[in-house]
Amino acid sequence: MATRISIPFTLPEVYHGLAEAHGRAHVDDFGLHIEYRVEDAVFGVLKSRIRELDIPFDDIDDIRLIDGWFRCRLVVQLHSLHAIADFPASKSGRLELKLKREHRQRAREFYSHLSLRLSEERLRHLEQPGEWEDN
Repeated sequence: MATRISIPFTLPEVYHGLAEAHGRAHVDDFGLHIEYRVEDAVFGVLKSRIRELDIPFDDIDDIRLIDGWFRCRLVVQLHSLHAIADFPASKSGRLELKLKREHRQRAREFYSHLSLRLSEERLRHLEQPGEWEDN
């Protein structure tokens, strides 16, 4: 079993700015696991139930950590829209998770861990016998 690592995130512009989402992203043995809750942006009292989203490593096309002076974001590009069809604030198979500046070091560790696990999974698929053989 691999080490499980997680990081908190926000989605500030949900439903055209009427709501925001808060949650945690986890890297586990199967892929990226996201838990989140949507709440109204005005008073913060109307909250949805906790929702979960599982994205297998096979569905992830690319990941990037945007670590600038004023923002820190994890961007996950997927192969398909189906994996995140019900996720708020997703566009064109892309998730952009806003990370707090105080979690910048943790974000770097999270990104490194996710990159490593993604590379290991891709390598494992390449090493499977018979996968690339012609019949």
